[in-house]
Amino acid sequence: MKALIIKISIFIFSIFSFQLLTGQDIHFSQFYNSPLNLNPGLIGGFKGDYRLVANQRTQWSSVTTPYATYGLSVDAKRIFSSPVSAGLSVYQDKAGDSDFSTLQIALGGVYTFQLGDSSQSISIGAQPAFTQRSINYNKLQFDNQYNGSFYDASLGNGETFGNNGRTYFNLHGGVTWNYEIAQRKEVGAGIAMHNIIKPQQSFFNEDIPLHQRFTANINGLFRISDKIDGLPHIIWQKQHKFQEIIFGGQGKYHLNKGNYKALYAGIWYRNSDASYFSVGMDYGNFHVGVSYDLNLSSLRVASNRRGGFEFALIYIFERYRPDLRRYKSCPDYI
Repeated sequence: MKALIIKISIFIFSIFSFQLLTGQDIHFSQFYNSPLNLNPGLIGGFKGDYRLVANQRTQWSSVTTPYATYGLSVDAKRIFSSPVSAGLSVYQDKAGDSDFSTLQIALGGVYTFQLGDSSQSISIGAQPAFTQRSINYNKLQFDNQYNGSFYDASLGNGETFGNNGRTYFNLHGGVTWNYEIAQRKEVGAGIAMHNIIKPQQSFFNEDIPLHQRFTANINGLFRISDKIDGLPHIIWQKQHKFQEIIFGGQGKYHLNKGNYKALYAGIWYRNSDASYFSVGMDYGNFHVGVSYDLNLSSLRVASNRRGGFEFALIYIFERYRPDLRRYKSCPDYI
């Protein structure tokens, strides 16, 4: 009986997943470590000159063919000392037995306004993008290929597919606000709209637009003690009939301020879907993040509550970084 329930769950999941794949955008659990995917207004939103971000996510390996998502982005802050920042991002997603693939390349720009004493800033970003989607029908199985006893790949599937892919132009936009209240104390917020022009995504001559995705997020950084900071974060996203709320946060433990070393640990909850844990580390200009999802949805019968791992790597390039010291040595002869 349990085996039957698992098979039914997998079947329902496969159908539901295809609907999600044709109607929802790429996203990461570590959204805070994938800034250009979260909000175009976050381009250039870091301390430094250049930022390189790499993301990788694998999920549902316990249920079906693993879904794999890769992301790579680079952005430059205040080009030629101007209020303009720019960024380039590339995302590749492959899902299911059919190798349903999504490749997105986006080039974005941001204009930042400083407010008051420059402790506050507002950034407005735009991100035009090109997306290419494809599917491999040869990896799918159809009822016409069942010969009465078993599946026979040599039999025709009885289907006519006029297209196995589509390329379309897209446009995203966003606004962010950041307030540096004091050292190790700041708050930020942002709103974004993806798929502004609602491009057609169907592989056939059907009117199936990619629905707009709305995102709102609030984040903070607060000093708790000499060694510990708290980083709370909440995000809300809506795309067509689907909504997502993630809330949680991380604790940051400073190992050595002078060498820019710190450890992170966090816990998050994604509504009616998963709870996940994250750890990370700062070492010099590197930041590494790892998270793991525990499935809490109705699919947990088939997944045995297992979700997937996600990895993030960030490197900040700086032209000059001051050497922070807790004290200054004096010569012996004084």
